[in-house]
Amino acid sequence: MKIKVLQIIDHLGLGGAQITVKNIAENISAEDFETYVCPLRANPDAVRIKAEVINLSYGRFNPYSIIAIAKLCNKYKIDIIHAHLEKSTISSLMAGGFCSSKIIIHEHGGILRRDKTGRVYRMALRILGSRAALIIANSRSIQSALRQTTNHPEQSIPVISNFIDFTRFDRSLYDRDETRNVLGIAKDEIAVGFVGRLDYCKGADLLLDAGSILVKESDSFRFVIVGDGREKENLLRRSGELGLESRVVFTGLRTNPAQVMAGFDIAVIPSRREAFGITTVEFMRMGVPVIASAVGGLPELIRHENTGILLEKPDSTCIARAISRLAGDSRLRKNLTDNAEKFSRRFDGKTQIEKIEGIYYTLTRRRTGENA
Repeated sequence: MKIKVLQIIDHLGLGGAQITVKNIAENISAEDFETYVCPLRANPDAVRIKAEVINLSYGRFNPYSIIAIAKLCNKYKIDIIHAHLEKSTISSLMAGGFCSSKIIIHEHGGILRRDKTGRVYRMALRILGSRAALIIANSRSIQSALRQTTNHPEQSIPVISNFIDFTRFDRSLYDRDETRNVLGIAKDEIAVGFVGRLDYCKGADLLLDAGSILVKESDSFRFVIVGDGREKENLLRRSGELGLESRVVFTGLRTNPAQVMAGFDIAVIPSRREAFGITTVEFMRMGVPVIASAVGGLPELIRHENTGILLEKPDSTCIARAISRLAGDSRLRKNLTDNAEKFSRRFDGKTQIEKIEGIYYTLTRRRTGENA
């Protein structure tokens, strides 16, 4: 008898948590598990997942989603609810009072460390967290935050890192020169790239400010901003104020960022907050040297001057100094990319999926072919 798992998430718009759901749903054993994916609200740019998707479309703060989750669990005889992101987590924990499904919280950390909005979520976790059979943290940093927030012991908060699709993030699949031609970047120019949500916490504004410093030193720098979000208009305006219009390319959202990454010389992850930083691993896999803030889970991915460069602090001066250093040191770039590529191999999903399947087996106390 297959174990039935309901992956619940706030929405399926492109993001780290959504890619995690996609990777779990598409890589978990189809022989052992029957997987359903349930976004609480619709998104016009939803990530496509090869699994049965059940759309609730209740809106952002509709309490009826709680009853809807419970009804789904009873209708499909769901063994495990695997909840991602804060609204889905709280709704699932509340729905747990109306069904017998085991609940797993998968904490991605986006809101957990915020001061104001995070306070409400942390309070809800303290009150309702005991209903969860287990909490998965995607980094040791988030595990630590969860221990402080909930009453769960460390052994019930395992760390399972995010992972990437190696069939997509493979630099041999892409033509570097073609990518640069499309972006309008000459062969002798240095392409410095950012990939991520255009939100204040991701720090793309800091890269623009660093760009304004670098272009005074050399006219060889070009900057590429890949992504979309609430800060897009502010960033466009800021690039104009800094006189960078001709030096910055805004590509918008890309369903396959690997194709754009193939044209980068240097990657910058200037986050003010970062739970894990899956883009770091993607850059490593694509052979692009990474400069990143030393916040959240990023120091767990980057060993300074070994697999990347960690900033002393996330500000424009430090970023500009690090970019200038990497641009002028080809040996350092090669050492970083070689070491980072080897390090990235541990994020191919094999170990992560094995751990998740093991958790499902443990919670249901059965494996394929066994009766409940």
